Amino acid sequence: MRLISSEFLVKGQRLLRLYSHYSLFLALFLTVVDGLDHADAIIGGHAPTTLLITVSVYVIVAAAFVAFANRNPNPQIAIGYIFLEVVLLSAMMYASGGSDSGFASLILIPVVIANLLAPGVLGFGVAAWSSLALFYTQQFLLADLETQSIVSSGLQGILFFTLAALTQALSQRLQSTLTLADKQATHIRRLQHFSKKALLGLPNGVIACDRHHKVLLLNQQAAQWFQLHEEEDLPAVLKNAPSNSVIQQQQSSLILNRVAIDGAESGDYLIYLEDNSRIAAEAQQIKLASLGRLTASIAHEIRNPLSALRQAAQLLAETDYLQAPEQKLTQIVEQHCMRINRTIEDILQLSRRTQACREDLPLRPWLQHFIEHFHGLHQDKHFSIKLACDDDWLITFDPDHLQQILHNLCANGLRHALQHNPQHARLMLVANVSSNQVTLAIVDNGAGVAEAQQKHLFEPFHTTEHDGTGLGLYLCRELCEANQATIQYIRKQKHTCFQIQAQRPTEQTTI
Repeated sequence: MRLISSEFLVKGQRLLRLYSHYSLFLALFLTVVDGLDHADAIIGGHAPTTLLITVSVYVIVAAAFVAFANRNPNPQIAIGYIFLEVVLLSAMMYASGGSDSGFASLILIPVVIANLLAPGVLGFGVAAWSSLALFYTQQFLLADLETQSIVSSGLQGILFFTLAALTQALSQRLQSTLTLADKQATHIRRLQHFSKKALLGLPNGVIACDRHHKVLLLNQQAAQWFQLHEEEDLPAVLKNAPSNSVIQQQQSSLILNRVAIDGAESGDYLIYLEDNSRIAAEAQQIKLASLGRLTASIAHEIRNPLSALRQAAQLLAETDYLQAPEQKLTQIVEQHCMRINRTIEDILQLSRRTQACREDLPLRPWLQHFIEHFHGLHQDKHFSIKLACDDDWLITFDPDHLQQILHNLCANGLRHALQHNPQHARLMLVANVSSNQVTLAIVDNGAGVAEAQQKHLFEPFHTTEHDGTGLGLYLCRELCEANQATIQYIRKQKHTCFQIQAQRPTEQTTI
């Protein structure tokens, strides 16, 4: 019975409501006909009083059934009402003179409805009850024992059972079709959830539009870039941009591709937006990996003979027969061996970390720890470092890469600051935030960079120092690009400023 109840509540509520309204309409219609038929020529010719009472009861019961069907539908009560309705229709058939009055045909409808609502034994029970009610009314109450009447009642009973069987077969087939449709609908909904989840999590922007350029669907990244919502019109910058074009949005360079959707509504299309900096970062990772393999070969081929050359120069310098000019030549050989070795060390730094493991770092505590470490490495020098950064800012960066970058920049800045202001050398680390980026400026009070040298700052092996390798700033730029960040030199009067722009976490939190 619980199975019948669950199937009923899912599939039969609308049918039950329609049938309840049909019953009330039929009861009211019979009441009107009985009231207009003063001669009882249409219905109620055999027992007018019985018909009047039965029709009145039918109206009351049908009205109560309508209220029940719309508020608290229940299969047991519904089938009970159908049993009662068969009794009332049989009583009206008796009051109207028998099966020839047409009430036997009206009993067919409750039989069909009962087998739709409750297929199985209960549905056949309604068919059996209707057959017994027809036979009892016709043969016993009306005492119609003629052979033709008995055969007619039997045929009516067979018709009830036949309709019950056909209705149940149709109901089962309909039920299986609906079950299959429900399974397919559930499967489609699951796939839609999976697809939407995957779409929303993409690092690229995706926007689905119709032919009128109205946004149908978009993921989180596209909404963040363009402040868009569903059902809004597409911005003009996206609407007019051709495929494979580059657009600028929120300090990001985006590659736009437009793809038509086959099999969808005419004119529907997708817009793919890919951050050019992410592509550059991936290319940078490949470049660093290739450079790592190259430097491994360089280290193997150069370091061993270089060590032998330096050791030979040292041994030669220890001999007694060398004069001062020859001793100076051995020192030059050793100095240049050490310079080549530093160059190899700087190149190897580019390959020791081929993949950037970015984390969300609390910026101010991290910078405070870096300043303490940097002071410890330069205890013999007189200088100061000032920090300007809010407590709750986060930055997305590889901590080892950021350590290397800041150490290179601060070491260079300190060297130039000591040369220009040996008694008041000063460094400043200044952080600011804007939208989804963090800007970190490294400032020193050195003499600055000559204008002619500024365009060559980040080129490899370009240096103004006699013993420099020219790879420090190049290494900083490579590591920044590996972390989807940028570094640039900012012209300032009376001091030098290098500025790093890096990403903030997607959802900025307070630490």
